Amino acid sequence: MHTLLSLLILLCLPVLADANDDIDQAQVEAKLKELEAEISKYKELLQNTQGEKSEIESTLEKNEKGISDLINKIEDIEEELDNSKDKVSSLERRQSELRGAKTEQQYYIEQQIRAAYEIGNQEYLKVLLNQEDPNEMARMLTYYDYFNEARAGQIENYNETLVELDRVSLELTEEMTVLQENRLALDIERQNLVAAQSERQATLRTLIAQIRSTGSEITKLQEDRDRLEQLLNKLQNSLANIPTPGDATPFSNMRGKLVLPVAGKIGHRFGHQRNQGKLKWQGVFIDAAGGDPVYAVHYGRVVFSDWLRGFGLLMIISHGEGYMSLYGHNQVLYRETGEWVTAGDVIASVGDSGGQNRTGLYFEIRIDGKPSDPQHWCRARDSVQKRAA
Repeated sequence: MHTLLSLLILLCLPVLADANDDIDQAQVEAKLKELEAEISKYKELLQNTQGEKSEIESTLEKNEKGISDLINKIEDIEEELDNSKDKVSSLERRQSELRGAKTEQQYYIEQQIRAAYEIGNQEYLKVLLNQEDPNEMARMLTYYDYFNEARAGQIENYNETLVELDRVSLELTEEMTVLQENRLALDIERQNLVAAQSERQATLRTLIAQIRSTGSEITKLQEDRDRLEQLLNKLQNSLANIPTPGDATPFSNMRGKLVLPVAGKIGHRFGHQRNQGKLKWQGVFIDAAGGDPVYAVHYGRVVFSDWLRGFGLLMIISHGEGYMSLYGHNQVLYRETGEWVTAGDVIASVGDSGGQNRTGLYFEIRIDGKPSDPQHWCRARDSVQKRAA
């Protein structure tokens, strides 16, 4: 009896464990949803405190978010265009094959009709009755059967070819229409992008002139840094109760093994002075061409993906155990808050958002909220790879 009871308990344990895993995962997801809503509200609070947010900065945020949305739309349309072009090419090949089959089948049917005509105009029964030799009659009967079956088969295949040819031709016409519509949409979005970029440049010039005229550049940089520190502290406290998967490689084990998120030259190094030595760089700025892909350096979860004053389109990834990586001044953000990423995933594209006058990526690594030199953790990335579709 005890043995049976023990066996039943052992059998039930995996089920109970799975159930607990489901509950734990559901709790984690619920906490992350709460965090997302909390950070969203907190971000709005940050945007409207720590120095009055000027109308120019609001316009800049609107411009840069609009550019990001337009580039995303353009990339989606370009992907649809590529798919449509592939489909059109495939349909055109199939249409050509069917036309060839139609011509060939027509030829064989014509040959069969000509053969039937050459047999003569005598009726089928009369031809059979004229055969005196029973064996000859049997051969003639078999011949007629084969002939009729072949002709019926050819006609059936021909009809099926015509039906499929009509279907493929109609589908090709529809796909060509979609292709043309996508091309027109792409042209419109590209024009909108040019206009948005021009507006952004005008806004940026106004903002730079305003900062120079008031001599508030250092003050603004300090306020921007304070705003980021508050956001990171809020994230750090909120993430303390959210576990990471047990099978993930700890970030702490990856020192010197990671790869920088973009290919490019380090324009500003960690700890170097900025603005006449009154501030220091807490991360690195990597010079890179606009639109180049930005890669996640390690497995983790996106905990912030939005525009932040001073850092533009910013993404923050939590890697667990107090480790976070930050990616600033992006042109486009491809991942939303709450999404999981792995090392090498394309998460953004290089830009100059946040009031920058040069393209590149600002990259930080934080340990329990404190900045750590990214070059102690990451080696250089060899070359730019295209974003996977």
